[in-house]
Amino acid sequence: MTAEKKSAKAEGVATSKKGQVPTLIYIGPTIPQISLQKHKIYRNGLSVECGKLTDVLPGAKHLFVTTADFADSEKRLSDKTSVEAVMYSRVVAIMKEIK
Repeated sequence: MTAEKKSAKAEGVATSKKGQVPTLIYIGPTIPQISLQKHKIYRNGLSVECGKLTDVLPGAKHLFVTTADFADSEKRLSDKTSVEAVMYSRVVAIMKEIK
């Protein structure tokens, strides 16, 4: 394959991926009130349940991570000062208030 064909093929792949919605994984706690499960995978954008959570707590969007960032985000949950850990604890606190 020539260099021109390789670059054209690479450009075609890049343009087709631009229109795609990234696959996201929810790393927050399970919320039975809105049927939101921990480690649920969203392939075609976020669901209505996710919108309910982010309406109440906008920072909860940090609990929806790409598959590429999943492992690192899970590690950051154990660091109490990370954004992910703070949002996780806020979601748990809100769940306790709702009960």
